Amino acid sequence: MTKLVRYQNGGLYAHHGAWYVAYRVPVRQENGPIKLKQKVKMLGSLKDYPREADILPVKTEFMLRLNAGKFAPESNMTLCEFVEKVYLPYLEELRASTKKGYREIWTNHISERVGKIRMREFRTVDASRMLKAIADENDLTKTTLQHIKSVLSAIFTHAKNEGAFDGVNPVQDARIPRNAREPGETFAYNLSEIRSILDVLPLLPKAIIATASFAGLRHGELRALEWPDYQGDSLNVSRSIWKSFINRPKTRASAQAVPVIRQLAEILNEYRISMGNPKDGVVFHSGAGEHLDFDKLAQRVVRPAVESLRLEWHGWHGFRRGIASNLYELGANDKIVQRILRHAKPHVTRERYIKAFDPAVLAAMKQMEAALDVVSSKCLPPAYQVN
Repeated sequence: MTKLVRYQNGGLYAHHGAWYVAYRVPVRQENGPIKLKQKVKMLGSLKDYPREADILPVKTEFMLRLNAGKFAPESNMTLCEFVEKVYLPYLEELRASTKKGYREIWTNHISERVGKIRMREFRTVDASRMLKAIADENDLTKTTLQHIKSVLSAIFTHAKNEGAFDGVNPVQDARIPRNAREPGETFAYNLSEIRSILDVLPLLPKAIIATASFAGLRHGELRALEWPDYQGDSLNVSRSIWKSFINRPKTRASAQAVPVIRQLAEILNEYRISMGNPKDGVVFHSGAGEHLDFDKLAQRVVRPAVESLRLEWHGWHGFRRGIASNLYELGANDKIVQRILRHAKPHVTRERYIKAFDPAVLAAMKQMEAALDVVSSKCLPPAYQVN
């Protein structure tokens, strides 16, 4: 059995106008055993570092990072090798939509740019340069760049757990380019708009939009809803659907029950009676009991109805954002709104869903408005003397 090296100094030498350091790394063979293999790293040119004393700090820094890797065979992998052999198989445990998104980001943005860098040699500057290059070559928003950064960061988090990387995650401090495009403003339907939309829709889409607007269910949760989940005064969120894949709820917080207000119950009860008062099965379907294609329903029925009211169609999520903003305007604090939307983190609710001023802020501004009126009424215009 090959004895693994615990610490090495590296052999420094000059060759063809450059400084190199030689070192050994463990490499796992195809049949399983680990063998030591000599590697060479160019540290810099003799022109930039004419004396050995000049290049020694560079060599020392490199060897410190190398030794910090503890010479696990996986730490000698390039980023591409680690992702293909270790990380992508791990993704099979995740939701189908998450797998698809991570694979696309890896393939389209990360692999070709930084995939050849060895895991133990990856630095924060590599991630920052990658994000800058992506921003320069593509018209992407800061939110999209943050998603790309998060995927790369998740790879290194998994690498630390697999022994392929040690130390601080090198991606966490990478900067999103300042000149990247800001994300577009999202939209939330208000109560008046929701009421108008419900009034012009047939019963099936009316029931779907009422559930999205008054219970805040996500697109996939609406499609997966079954009649046993509806208790009259609450909706249990037990599953979600992405395309044809049935998943557990997105997070533990997502699996909580949602209260049903009277107006929503009346619409759901009317819809249930129209479907023959079923006790089980999918709630929203086209008649054959199969999960409904919401995109086709929106295109054929909902969007034309919304636009007939001279309103813009902002997608199904506009109704989920609507409940957040409407509750907030009615005085519910952001923690309560977070619980109703079943977000795991409160900042998601505040930053992405609430599209209204804090009622306390509005009240304070109204007080200042009233105070200005009082001051204005007491202060008459100055009289100007005319000679």
